[in-house]
Amino acid sequence: MANPRVHYAWFIMAAGAAIYAASVGIIVSSASILYRAVAKDFGVGLSSISLYTTIMYLVITVLLPFAGKILQRFDARFVLAIAGVLDAGAFALMGTYHTAFPFYLSGVVLGVASTFLIYGTIPLVMNNWFKTRIGLSLGIAMAFMGIGGVIFSQVTGHLIGSIGWRMTYVTLGVIVAVLTIPVSLLVMRAKPEDKGMQPYGIETVDANAPVVAVVETGVMRAQAKNSPAFYLVIIFTGLLGLAATVSFHIPNFAQSIGFSATVAATGVTCVTIGQTGGKFLLGAVNDKFGVRAALITGIGGGLIGVIILLSAQSTGLAGVYVGALLFGIGFSGSTLLPPVVIRDVFGGRDYASIYTTIMSASTLGLAFGTTIFSVIYDRSGSYYLVFIVEIIIFAVVAASSLLSLRWKRILNI
Repeated sequence: MANPRVHYAWFIMAAGAAIYAASVGIIVSSASILYRAVAKDFGVGLSSISLYTTIMYLVITVLLPFAGKILQRFDARFVLAIAGVLDAGAFALMGTYHTAFPFYLSGVVLGVASTFLIYGTIPLVMNNWFKTRIGLSLGIAMAFMGIGGVIFSQVTGHLIGSIGWRMTYVTLGVIVAVLTIPVSLLVMRAKPEDKGMQPYGIETVDANAPVVAVVETGVMRAQAKNSPAFYLVIIFTGLLGLAATVSFHIPNFAQSIGFSATVAATGVTCVTIGQTGGKFLLGAVNDKFGVRAALITGIGGGLIGVIILLSAQSTGLAGVYVGALLFGIGFSGSTLLPPVVIRDVFGGRDYASIYTTIMSASTLGLAFGTTIFSVIYDRSGSYYLVFIVEIIIFAVVAASSLLSLRWKRILNI
């Protein structure tokens, strides 16, 4: 077929952006705003309600290694649509609960849905559709995690004040359904061949030329698992997910060193700006200068941000804001950098299986990170030790990721 003026790959990216805006911007980012209202109404602690989020990430960790096989067997459109129904339904039902326990059941369902909506599908599909500018396109789509978070956090706060937390859950559940299900069924396609097309970047110039499936290079998962690179990338991915959870502590950190709640809230905004802009930045750097440059930019930004935050008691507001902004860039790398590193190290031949296996390390880090850093803070009485541990983690993340790239030659990719 003739090449369209706008390649269909960009519509795939737009569909991914809508799914990320709902599944992360609402289900993850807006959830914390609802914790306090629910806990107050139930007369329980915040941890009793927020525990469902930990359960969600644990379910994702267990299911992700199997997600690649499921996507190879079933049409991605229907997998995503079913996940959208589960995501929207489990979240909307939270508005009907009267005790904490049903939230945990919803957490299990949200974990099943999020396995495919957040981690297991979009990077795999976009890897099929984009053979050039994959970093930029994935960065744009993933930026809507943050953009959705900014928009729907405001919407959530307004809804709680106007219609109460119960109807807020229901309303947000409906929005999730609207943003995920139609684009999954009508726009999403797993491979360019499904529409008789070539991937973006290698389109044929002959409208009458037959469409030939692209032959991917790389290694199978069994071969990858026999190399040190596989375990280096697991360390890199898991620790980067763990490091990202420090973002949840930044408002408490700002107040712990004497700043107001307003300053703390602005610090969170700076993290969000850094996280959203970082997706664009790291994607563009990856495409223009390569994965090493993207790693140095993302991990370096996060590391410098933590160091600046560590000195914020002396440097004042500038230290909080600049540190939070740079940390946000590092935070953005927790979702953008693993897909491009995995592709660069292991190739595309068995990308789905390798990617979903390795990304389970990231969700494990996300599941326990907030609790781990909370315990360190509670026992030490300050965030000094938290940030020292974070600096060490970023150093290990940098070393493991850069070393993994050196094994490409040994894997003969």
